[in-house]
Amino acid sequence: MINSKRYGQHTKAFLNVWRPDPKIVLRVCELLETTYGSPRLGNPQDPLDDLVYIILSNKTNPKVAVTNYNRVKKRFPTWNYLLTSKPEVLRQIIKPGGLSSVKAEQIRGAISKITVDFGSSTLNKLRSMSAKDSEKYLCSLPGISKKVAKCVLMFTMGVQVLPVDSHVFRLAKRLGWTSKNRPDQCYEELEELIPPDKRYNFHVDSIVHGRTVCRKKQPLCNGCSIKNYCKYFQNIYNKNKINSKT
Repeated sequence: MINSKRYGQHTKAFLNVWRPDPKIVLRVCELLETTYGSPRLGNPQDPLDDLVYIILSNKTNPKVAVTNYNRVKKRFPTWNYLLTSKPEVLRQIIKPGGLSSVKAEQIRGAISKITVDFGSSTLNKLRSMSAKDSEKYLCSLPGISKKVAKCVLMFTMGVQVLPVDSHVFRLAKRLGWTSKNRPDQCYEELEELIPPDKRYNFHVDSIVHGRTVCRKKQPLCNGCSIKNYCKYFQNIYNKNKINSKT
């Protein structure tokens, strides 16, 4: 038998997590944009270039990822040329970024499939497809996740989607905007929450904010521009307030 009082409390908490005040959501987006602007984070304009760049960026220091990407582009004038080279050539080039075997396999596999499907190593044909079909195709490529697919669509085609990486997820979790346990579980709820015209800036600003302030360990809450809207900060503040009285 359901305890109606307890059930009501859980329902209220559920709604607070899933339906924060739209005005607060908008205010947070505006504060982040005021603080960080609208950075591109080094992502290339071409869809296939960006796909390779994002693969190289996975679990890698941003500066190392940029260096590796530039080295790859210098070594291979075209992506078709990459396919004619030996696999170990690419692996050696991107080795400083870690996971070189996995990333090299993903890059070669993706370019190979794209070349077979479209007749050449380009993703420009996605521009004539719907956003849904484009995302579906990108996710069909070897090792390409929904996050990567959404990043390519957002950075190179102006599609108003919201990729959820570790920084976006951490921020949303600390703000109290999601109760999910992993980034790949909350695409729909966060896209529903963030207005379409705010999704790009929220994504890139969350990354910069996550790297500099809202860090995984020892976040710099006191210097945070959105701390007044953050559940995580409120919990810390309340705990410190209680401890100071004891």
